[in-house]
Amino acid sequence: MCYFRAMTSQPVTHDADSPAAAAIGLLARQGFDATSVEELAEAAGMSRSTFFRKFGSKEDVVFADHERILTQVTGRLAQSRQDPLAGVEDAALLVFEHHLRHRETSRARYELMQAVPSLRDRELVTSHRYERAFLVHLLDRLPAAAAAGTGDQLAGADHREHTAVAYAAAVVAVHNAFLRQWLRSPATEETRQQENADTGRMRDLATELRGLSALFRPVLLGTAPAAAASTVVVTVLAGAADKDAVARAVRDALP
Repeated sequence: MCYFRAMTSQPVTHDADSPAAAAIGLLARQGFDATSVEELAEAAGMSRSTFFRKFGSKEDVVFADHERILTQVTGRLAQSRQDPLAGVEDAALLVFEHHLRHRETSRARYELMQAVPSLRDRELVTSHRYERAFLVHLLDRLPAAAAAGTGDQLAGADHREHTAVAYAAAVVAVHNAFLRQWLRSPATEETRQQENADTGRMRDLATELRGLSALFRPVLLGTAPAAAASTVVVTVLAGAADKDAVARAVRDALP
């Protein structure tokens, strides 16, 4: 099986993210404590009361885009027809791709978290929400455990649930390690070079996640890794591309 994710050079824009992106940019430039809610509201293009109604607080606006991404993740998992571990891999890549597409906002948020301890605490809560979404998906999709049986059977079911917790946590940990490495890396102004670097990071993350699933799959599914011979292809297409261009890009990217 071949998993393919195409990243166009023109990022997908979401109007809902623009006010938060503007506010985060202002906070990074001006300082978290030095920036008033009135200034944030003005940067976001809304009144103070609308800002509070939409975001709640200065801390909330820093992570506002994650609310939408978390909704996308749960929706992607609910619609997944892959085995549950492959579905989690795909959802984790979706989160990483969001950061790559919103480079300036992600880097500005990272700078803020280094300076504001409360934002680092909030990041932990956000990471746990992704971890929880992955775990719920796994427990919902794993083969049904015996409702009754011997002590060994029940112990085995408990062990599998604990393993699902470990797998969900491991996926988030690997994703975050790649994310931090990317955030700390120097940015380049050469667009094509940056696109190639981002493509490589997506491909490397996909490979790591697939390897992680291969370790957990026999315990969670009781089967050998179904994707042992899989090929992950990540490529960059400039702007809109027709089917022939996509096919050529995949063919050229195959090892």
